[in-house]
Amino acid sequence: MNTLQLILIGTIVMLSLGIFVVVMVVLQQKQVVQYKLKLKDKDLQIQKERLVAVLQGQETERKRIAEDLHDEVGAQLSVLKLNLNHLQQLAGNGEKERIKETKEFTDTIIQQLRFISQSLHPTTLENLGLSHALDSFCSLMNKNKQIAISFKTDGTTYPVDREKALNVYRVVQEVMNNVLKHADAQHVFITYQSTPGLLTIRVEDDGNGKLVDQYGESRKKTGHLGLKNIESRLNIIGGNITFVKNSPAGTVAEIRVENYQPVV
Repeated sequence: MNTLQLILIGTIVMLSLGIFVVVMVVLQQKQVVQYKLKLKDKDLQIQKERLVAVLQGQETERKRIAEDLHDEVGAQLSVLKLNLNHLQQLAGNGEKERIKETKEFTDTIIQQLRFISQSLHPTTLENLGLSHALDSFCSLMNKNKQIAISFKTDGTTYPVDREKALNVYRVVQEVMNNVLKHADAQHVFITYQSTPGLLTIRVEDDGNGKLVDQYGESRKKTGHLGLKNIESRLNIIGGNITFVKNSPAGTVAEIRVENYQPVV
């Protein structure tokens, strides 16, 4: 074997070793990246589980308070109204008017109590589903006469997963709170649409349109306008929300949730 052949063989061996080293380094780096991604996914999963636990705790406490308001305070107010009815029958002409005013004030308190109880724990959501719960929510808001709300559904009856329905309901509540506080709107239109794979809810107002800019600014801050709460809930259920300016005025918030039906 001459010198040229030895050099050629040595070169091939060195190239092979070099390629082997490069491949090993690449594989090692790939394993490191995969390990880091796995840790990141695990950390995100832990954070999600913690958030779900916190939200479930909040819902449990809300349910307890709502039941106490309905069973205890609501019952006592109903007894008070019955006593006022009895007193009105026994009272003289001068006192009847004052008792009537007290009854009307009591009715207002009872109505407000029902609204608070329903907001804390929407029993309609458990019994009749998301669409009916949102319709009931709009009716209660209209009775408060703060703003005129119209609810429209496409008539579909696809079932919504219980956890996803509750989170969507809370998101709509939060959006409405922001409209009431910041939009200076007179009317709100809530539209419910669903296909077998996609649930879409639009909240449109005729206000000043400033919510779009404020929502954009709030993404740079923490907890501003409740957007963090909105996005956290939607992240849990794989949904998203977008905000655009309405025409001719106001804001449109569109909530979209894919694969929203219960897993059979």
